[in-house]
Amino acid sequence: MKKNYRQIAVRIGLVVLLAGSAFTFSSCKEQTVENSSVSETSQTENVKIDVADISDPYEAEGMNFSVKSGFYDSPFYLEISVPEGSTVYYTLDGSVPDTGSSQYTDHILITDRSDEAAVLSSHTDIVPEDISGAYTVPEVQKEKATVVRAVVIDKNGSQSKVVTNTYFVGDALSSEKYKGLKIISLVTSENYLFDHEKGIYVMGKTYDDWKNSDEYDYMTEEWNIPANYSQKDREWEKPAAIQIFEDGKPVITDDVGIRIHGGATRSYPQKSFNVYFRKDYGSSKLAYDLFSGNVKSQSDGSAITEFDTFMLRNGGNDAMYTRFRDKLAQSLVSHRDFLTQGMEPCIVYLDGEYWGHYEITEKLDRTFVSAHFGVPKKEICIIKKDSLDSGSEDTFAEWSELKNWIKETDFSNQSEYEKLCELVDMQSYMEYVSAEIYIDNANWGSSNSAMWKAEKTYENNPYADGKWRFIMFDTEFSSAVYDSTTPFRDTFASLLNSNGFVGVLFKAALNNETFKEEFSKTFMDVIDNDFADERVAAEIDRLEKEYCDFSSETISRFWGNINGMDDPKYFYSQNVGILKDFYAKRRAPITKLLSKYVG
Repeated sequence: MKKNYRQIAVRIGLVVLLAGSAFTFSSCKEQTVENSSVSETSQTENVKIDVADISDPYEAEGMNFSVKSGFYDSPFYLEISVPEGSTVYYTLDGSVPDTGSSQYTDHILITDRSDEAAVLSSHTDIVPEDISGAYTVPEVQKEKATVVRAVVIDKNGSQSKVVTNTYFVGDALSSEKYKGLKIISLVTSENYLFDHEKGIYVMGKTYDDWKNSDEYDYMTEEWNIPANYSQKDREWEKPAAIQIFEDGKPVITDDVGIRIHGGATRSYPQKSFNVYFRKDYGSSKLAYDLFSGNVKSQSDGSAITEFDTFMLRNGGNDAMYTRFRDKLAQSLVSHRDFLTQGMEPCIVYLDGEYWGHYEITEKLDRTFVSAHFGVPKKEICIIKKDSLDSGSEDTFAEWSELKNWIKETDFSNQSEYEKLCELVDMQSYMEYVSAEIYIDNANWGSSNSAMWKAEKTYENNPYADGKWRFIMFDTEFSSAVYDSTTPFRDTFASLLNSNGFVGVLFKAALNNETFKEEFSKTFMDVIDNDFADERVAAEIDRLEKEYCDFSSETISRFWGNINGMDDPKYFYSQNVGILKDFYAKRRAPITKLLSKYVG
């Protein structure tokens, strides 16, 4: 099931109904740092003062910059020095500089740009026509960073690599505002994002071609409408620069590739990104503790600090509501015997413009599995949504045979069940299914399910035993995010009606008494411990406090025209209340259903 923008009106109604229920909603904690801007007169004065005061030089690609990327209270002049006979060309719009760009002859004023008109944010060809009214072109301009990209051509005509710097100036961009949050500056040419033919963020030519073809159907749901942003091939990957800031200081600067990520949520105004590290751009890997030590390998317990890729996720189906549903569900069971994704919130600036809260998220691929379990990535097979995601065709054929064997086998015969246990890690399966059922993931079963195995066995690695194990991902279509998922929904019935592997296996395994007994024990262990009422309520309260300010600000930025969004923090708190209500009411009905189906 996919998200429908037409459900927004229903959603607002649910919020209003719950606002009158026994739950009391409170607005988010007010920000402790006030947004303020320096007056024009003060800016002029500060520039004169700070030209001499701000000096934090560094060298890159043969150019000496007088100030490093970072956060600064006041405007300043940036100076670039190079050897005699060399020439510097630069841009301030995110594009790659060349000899047709501005030639550096004197210092560059770096100042508070909050009052400048937004360029990227003014594009409206980013959502389907029937929901374009839900997108907000910001009336009040948000804070902006200044992006300086420069190259130097020496006296022999040799050109350096592009150097990208990002400068945040003014009280509104004080590093205190986002204290504890990573800030990511993503920089690329505007055309790579918004060009009609090749831009990856727009409806574009792909949509126009479809609309003018015989395949056009005006009843097509917005998530199925062909558009530039729905394209997934490597040719739709665009070069970009990335800078990651911690505590106001740049910790990573590199060149990367970016693509739009997601399924239905590609049609949202705030779109998710995949970020790729390749030798084609810069470093082949990101060597950095992206998740602040919180994502650890199951094989040795060490923090995972090397990545080929990661996602900047917009919250998925939860983008307009709490923006932490997926993180909540996965973090509560991250210690279990199936794989979950690490996540950490950040704030993204796109070509210097505020692009809101994103969740840095591990990307489900071979490298991800290898990092967690110590199995060589070339020897890993991943099945995602019942299709081969990566691995050999031979292993996929074996998986298909396994699925058919499960359908045809009577597991009331204990010896047959024992054969199954040699092929599938049934404890991993039972814990995984228990968690997915409890949260009522309505986009699971045939859809957002994944499993993996090592194609080669290693005696010294218990995870490389050739058994299939399970991966949880994209869980936010759950826990009352829409009216189609409720505390009382029979998720067991949905699973049993699924033709996906997890549903086929569950239906077949219920014929075995050992499985039924072990599943009941596992299910109750998961809900008694991982989803204990007090534990869930405390974690929701913690996440609401952490996420409220930047989430409500992001929702207002991209969906501010929706009815009920006149008070974003109140709207946000009401939606957190809906999430609390789901978990407060889930236990009783789901345990009754457990007895009905499993005994």
